[in-house]
Amino acid sequence: MFGKKQKQVIKLQQDLCNANFDDNEVLFVRVDDVVTDSEARLEVPITHDAIVIKGGGDMRYYKSGTYDVFDDKKEIKNWKSGLSVEVIYIPKDTRVLIKWGTPNRLKYRDEGSKKVVSVGARGEFDVCVSNPEQFFRKVVGVKKEFNLNEFRRRFSETVATEFADLFINTVSQKKLTYDKFTANKKAIGESMGEALSPEFERQWGLSVLNFKIADFDLSDEDVRAIESVAQAEAAAAKVEKIYKEEERIDDKQWEREKYIRNMQLNDKLAYYEVLKSQNAKDEKSQNQNVCPHCGAEHEPTAVFCSKCGKRVSKNPVVCPDCGKANGYDSAFCCGCGRKLI
Repeated sequence: MFGKKQKQVIKLQQDLCNANFDDNEVLFVRVDDVVTDSEARLEVPITHDAIVIKGGGDMRYYKSGTYDVFDDKKEIKNWKSGLSVEVIYIPKDTRVLIKWGTPNRLKYRDEGSKKVVSVGARGEFDVCVSNPEQFFRKVVGVKKEFNLNEFRRRFSETVATEFADLFINTVSQKKLTYDKFTANKKAIGESMGEALSPEFERQWGLSVLNFKIADFDLSDEDVRAIESVAQAEAAAAKVEKIYKEEERIDDKQWEREKYIRNMQLNDKLAYYEVLKSQNAKDEKSQNQNVCPHCGAEHEPTAVFCSKCGKRVSKNPVVCPDCGKANGYDSAFCCGCGRKLI
């Protein structure tokens, strides 16, 4: 007796599709014209989804599981007449790292200095398939196998093209000046990734993950120009502060004069007391240049009175013998006893 014929099962396996899964960077595997049995079954592993195309036009999406390749006798008849069957396996969690960089700097008006500068950047991000059907239509198409280098180049260029608008929108929203770029590159990258992901999903069925900016590229000439503007603004602010301080002092003087005028009208007694106090201050100021011995006026820098010859300076008297410093009105040296006056 002969055993029952085993049904053909189409599986995702390395020797069938000649793909290297160890690097975890294969986003699709296409298997063409492998069906040899009318009762063939299709096995989709838990790690993958599958797109099955029959006759070059009927496309169906399958999640993980096991399915009959043909749904009815009509499909079997068509298959025997030459119907082609293709299976495209698409991984659920595989991520591809893409490095990107701006080939040219973009023009950007710095928020702080208002100066137009040139800025570029470089970084990286991951992509994975989030919508297998859209990914098949827009990325896979008629490609027989996944080309990693071509894929990376395509989407690196896409990000470089989109960078200008994304960067300017993000920096403008956050009101960042050029010197804050590096400190905020993580936040800028996250914001740009959030803006990119819906567009990648809509166009190619891909998700953008871990969008990062590694570094910004600013010319030294632009940095010096911005810093020059900042220094000029700082100097102008300092001058403005001085002017405001002078205005404040003038305002205080004006307030004081207004207060005294009101006092003269409403409180004569207090007004006269203020006048007496002011006159006493004026007299004290004047008496500072009057000889205490004879009452004659002298220059502020005089050491001895020009009329009586006695000492009027209040600077310490240094003994010519021992060098000891004595009070300005000392008659004898406190160090050696020499007569000073």
